[in-house]
Amino acid sequence: MNWHPRRHLHRYLLAALLSAITSTSASGLEFAGSKSCKSCHLEIYNQYLQTGHPHKLQRVRGAPPVYPSKTSAGVPHPPPGHSWKDISYVIGGFSWKARFMDQQGYILTGDQTQYNLSSSPHAKDAHWVAYDVGNSPRKPYTCGACHTTGWTPSGETGPHQDGLPGIHGTWVEPGVTCEACHGPSAAHVAAPTKVKPVTKETCRSCHARGETTTIDASGGLIKHHEQFETLLASPHSSLACGSCHKPHQSTRYQTGGYKGEDTTCRTCHRNTQIKLKAKTGMACQTCHMPRAVKSALSTPAAYRGGTVPVGDLRTHIFSISTDPNWKMFTDDGKFVRLDDNRKAHLTVDYVCLSCHTSQDMPWARNEARRIH
Repeated sequence: MNWHPRRHLHRYLLAALLSAITSTSASGLEFAGSKSCKSCHLEIYNQYLQTGHPHKLQRVRGAPPVYPSKTSAGVPHPPPGHSWKDISYVIGGFSWKARFMDQQGYILTGDQTQYNLSSSPHAKDAHWVAYDVGNSPRKPYTCGACHTTGWTPSGETGPHQDGLPGIHGTWVEPGVTCEACHGPSAAHVAAPTKVKPVTKETCRSCHARGETTTIDASGGLIKHHEQFETLLASPHSSLACGSCHKPHQSTRYQTGGYKGEDTTCRTCHRNTQIKLKAKTGMACQTCHMPRAVKSALSTPAAYRGGTVPVGDLRTHIFSISTDPNWKMFTDDGKFVRLDDNRKAHLTVDYVCLSCHTSQDMPWARNEARRIH
């Protein structure tokens, strides 16, 4: 057969179309695409669309990215000096912060390249801040393992998603969609009763960073990707994430992702009582899960004798220490301190004095001992 450019072009387009419809993972299993789940799992599918997972990475085509109604306020405009035509993808933008990729797939860095959404604990308006200042004005995108579904890293040599050289890998779908957690499911779609998708929790693959034996920190707060590490260092290390969370629903915007104290804390701590009358109406998470984690925003709370930073996420450490000699962080501030049993403990400045700013540390230790 003679070579003909048009014939080869048709073959290329057909191959590209087939690849878009069904892709193959590194293990050889095929992806079906999240929309294939909708026909059988409509209620769960609609719930999951209200979470931040599928919106972790969005393609931009000359207009702002779209977020679910009654959830994130979204990103109204790109970084100063840019238009939406300059942007290929938006990273995040659901609740906390957004970063941006240029038309070559590189992440924009420098002054005013990260958009922090308003955060209710801090009553701050949305605003622009610097990201990765001091390095190249743009950096390669290598974050697909936790931002996409079916990510295959490729490095600088490619292949590159959408042919964009700044994206050092490819994916099946942008965002964390159904098959990111349940595995490639084309076989399940073809034979639902014979082939079952993965149902084992895979949260730790993204809600952890680096060594799980250490808890990364910076600026007096835990870094935002350490949920699994903090849970391991807590008294609840044997619990699955699903013990407290509904995996297809968000804990933000009153969408039902937290199961509530009656089916979580009180299941095991049914005999624990709050003895201080003024505290009887407080939720367990108010004290045992203070905002000691930062994703985008933090503010200092000045109490009598010191200052404590307040983050925009709650911690999963749970345990509170009233020992005056216990320090929550290592001396260099890079990690949460662990005791001889590899357990972490919150200190009362984070637990109590972020609210009771007219009081001091001795008062907080005394009150903490009296609550239960």
